[in-house]
Amino acid sequence: MLTKDRLSAFVEALMRRYRVFAPVRRAEELRFEALSSADEAVLDYRNTLKAPKGILLPQTECLIRFQRPLDQFNAVDAVPLEAAPTVILGVRPCDARSFLMLDRVFCQGKYTDPYYKARREATWIISLACDHPRPTCFCHAFESGPYDSAGADILMREAGDAYLLQAVSDRGAQLLEGLNLPAADVAHLAQAEEIEAQARARLREVTPVKGIEEGLDHLFESKVWQEIAEKCIACGTCTYICPECHCFNIEDRVLLSRGERVRSWDACMYSTFTLHASGHNPRPDQASRWRQRVMHKFNYLPRNVGLYGCVGCGRCVLACPVRLDIRQVLQRVREACAAPDRV
Repeated sequence: MLTKDRLSAFVEALMRRYRVFAPVRRAEELRFEALSSADEAVLDYRNTLKAPKGILLPQTECLIRFQRPLDQFNAVDAVPLEAAPTVILGVRPCDARSFLMLDRVFCQGKYTDPYYKARREATWIISLACDHPRPTCFCHAFESGPYDSAGADILMREAGDAYLLQAVSDRGAQLLEGLNLPAADVAHLAQAEEIEAQARARLREVTPVKGIEEGLDHLFESKVWQEIAEKCIACGTCTYICPECHCFNIEDRVLLSRGERVRSWDACMYSTFTLHASGHNPRPDQASRWRQRVMHKFNYLPRNVGLYGCVGCGRCVLACPVRLDIRQVLQRVREACAAPDRV
């Protein structure tokens, strides 16, 4: 048990051992940043607009550097891997679960990403249970919920004037060692249970997503994608704030006396996303790009890595300027799966 009047001392203890990221307020916006002071951490919040994904997969990062002098064309300098011991504090359960999917994409199989992997292996996740889910939250559509501990090393639960900390992994138990936190008493345990029950009661009824990939196999040529894409303006907001979108572009930037190879986030909503050097684009319109988005998240990823490319955080629902609701998209897809000959 961690009483809230001891929160700053707890964060300070972490900062002596780790680099600590947490929600902080910057110009009226909450965002995950490295703390310079324990008092900067804001844990009384719904969720951040941007996911903490960028801590492990930066929006822009340099992969290698190279020289430009005539006699040094092949001189390449590797960028040191970033592996500073790091704690991400106050991550909501939906965001904690998103790291599980990113781990499977970047750290499993024959090809692994050394940049992501180095950061991930040096990072501990302390998730904060979601005691006030928003109306746009639909994490429970993925067999999850606001108190899901998946993806976390430690789960924090609201208990009135205190937080209850549960070690979820061995790494989490090791992190808590030496912090001298008292065991939770009966009263705080009961209060935590009551708050959790109230949080679950706030969730709206939702149709489970499980199994949707089976129907998507038959919708590749469906007209439903044109219908879904009609009001999309291709701004890419949904992809940039999504905790699980991970597509990227790599380019060589030539500077005055040197150059660098840079990786940056990209978005399947953009017209140039799969544009070939020849000028041909296999996804020439927004309908085919929306097909790719839905197929990637709800067909290809569950078949390839065993997890969906969505955690139901609802960020895209809140941020879309034309209110294109992914929940309604999934419902329309289910209808098309049930009657593929009509679309």
